[in-house]
Amino acid sequence: MKRIHGVLPGVFAAAALAAAIACPPTAQAQSKPMVNLTDPCPIKAENWRGRAFYEILFMFRQPDGGGIGNYFNSLGNALPEPNDAMDVRFRALDAETLRKDYGGDGVFFNGPRRLVANTVTGMSWEGCKQRVIAGIPLNLDGVFEVPSLEKFVSGSMPPYRPMVSKRTSSMIFNAGQTVYELITPEGAVYTMFSLSLKIDPKNTIEDLPTLGERLTLPTGWQFRSRKLDNEMVLTATADSNPPNTVVLDQLEGNYQYNAGASAKK
Repeated sequence: MKRIHGVLPGVFAAAALAAAIACPPTAQAQSKPMVNLTDPCPIKAENWRGRAFYEILFMFRQPDGGGIGNYFNSLGNALPEPNDAMDVRFRALDAETLRKDYGGDGVFFNGPRRLVANTVTGMSWEGCKQRVIAGIPLNLDGVFEVPSLEKFVSGSMPPYRPMVSKRTSSMIFNAGQTVYELITPEGAVYTMFSLSLKIDPKNTIEDLPTLGERLTLPTGWQFRSRKLDNEMVLTATADSNPPNTVVLDQLEGNYQYNAGASAKK
């Protein structure tokens, strides 16, 4: 996203990039979950549909076996290389190394990802201070909760199960855009805002019209696509009650609960 405070320069010096890869900032190691979101700063990613971004979650074990932690996201930050080269960098990251460098009980790599929404505005935290990992500039964007830490950090997000994602954002879909949605047996609508290349490296925005044919839905779930007559905005607030929830499909496409959508077309 375009950071209104502290925008990342578009070009990294080679020496600085090498240092970022070789010498992670161990001084920033965490001793406890950094779940309190402080020092908010406005962010904006305009005309980002189809563009790459990356997310790393640093998680901590809860007494009930669940996990809670912070996610660091590159969305909107200038990247030093093209998408395919950055995808290679992201896939080469090692969870145990990052856990030792930054603390926590587990690390999850969410992506590589491509945005499906057209524009995103919202809040980042810590004054938009960046954490650069392997040359990927990341910002603290929210808190994530999962029912099982062990299953989560083993590399598999539970598909078709609502999970809590505490962040402040507005995801804008332009009029005329086709949106892709999951509908729960209870009639709750979740709208896709990003897709993943983690399970299917060839997954693209252009493949979305056939997505419904590739998904195996649980009993009672539905998939649909619809063309928007008007602009649509998905909103979330970090301190909302009930909290914002997201759902993944088995390809780890990411859908947010859409309170303004009806299960009936």
